[in-house]
Amino acid sequence: MYLTKFKSTGSVISSSDQFGAKMHQVASRYFATYGRGVFVGTGSGVVAQYFMQPPVPFVFVEKHPAFVRQFHERFGSATPLLGKDFFTLPIDQSSEGLGNCLIVSCMPVTGPFYSEKLVEHFRDALNSGSTIVQMSYIPFVRQIRLFERLQKEGFSIQRVATVLLNVPPASVFVLRKA
Repeated sequence: MYLTKFKSTGSVISSSDQFGAKMHQVASRYFATYGRGVFVGTGSGVVAQYFMQPPVPFVFVEKHPAFVRQFHERFGSATPLLGKDFFTLPIDQSSEGLGNCLIVSCMPVTGPFYSEKLVEHFRDALNSGSTIVQMSYIPFVRQIRLFERLQKEGFSIQRVATVLLNVPPASVFVLRKA
């Protein structure tokens, strides 16, 4: 749920710094495997800030115009941010492509955000050799339709961490080609 009618745009309660640090810790396991990363769903930037200077360059993606403005105000216009929808990103190895890279995603994937198009785009990215580090407020793979679908298709999906000091508690999942 997002607030967009008040003075500032953001999730009802932003992710905690502890959660941002945990997402970075999990993603850092894959820095040596990939030459670049794509961070999808920057939101207020609480998690994205941990990916500003990793050993691999990241491009940031956010479709909501208010979050795009907030991102540039917080991190400056020189930080590479694409004001695009995730579904418009190609599955290739271009600078904004989702092919053969580390994808860190804080975009919502449950409830009304779930779609067949989402399954297809994640599947295509995983089949290209990418690894996806995805956050969710739902802690169990079997309760997340996207994960359940991809697991049935043979992809590896593991919950690798949960941060209880986040409101609500948030989990980190790693999705890979099995």
